Amino acid sequence: MTEEKTMGITRARTMEWNLNTVIQLVTLVGMIIGGVTIWVDKSRDIEDLQTWRTGHEQYQKERLAEVKAGEGRTEERFRSLEADGRKATSMLENLSYRVTVTEQTTTSTATAIKELQNLVSQQAGDIKVVREILQRIEAGQHSGIERK
Repeated sequence: MTEEKTMGITRARTMEWNLNTVIQLVTLVGMIIGGVTIWVDKSRDIEDLQTWRTGHEQYQKERLAEVKAGEGRTEERFRSLEADGRKATSMLENLSYRVTVTEQTTTSTATAIKELQNLVSQQAGDIKVVREILQRIEAGQHSGIERK
């Protein structure tokens, strides 16, 4: 390897390994292997995380679409219920109007029936009077015929 000169004698240097050098080399190799292992694990973890993130984002998009569809259906139901409520309110108002009109008609019909009953009673009384008059006239005619 390198030559060393001492007192004119040249001799080849022998390789000497002491304990500290061996420990340092083992430590250096261990650190390099550990660094590479950590770097590979980190790269794999990052790829796994990115794969999970992509899948999770897709899941979130699908879930958001489901939620929006559900909200749309709910909104449509509310609109339908609101329209039904308006129809029911309209029908109640119409029914209330009809009941009022029916009550007024019933009242006027009852009044007309009472007036008709009074008229019929009066006519019945008038008919009795007319019958009595006719009976008297007939009785007078029968007496006049017998007298002759």
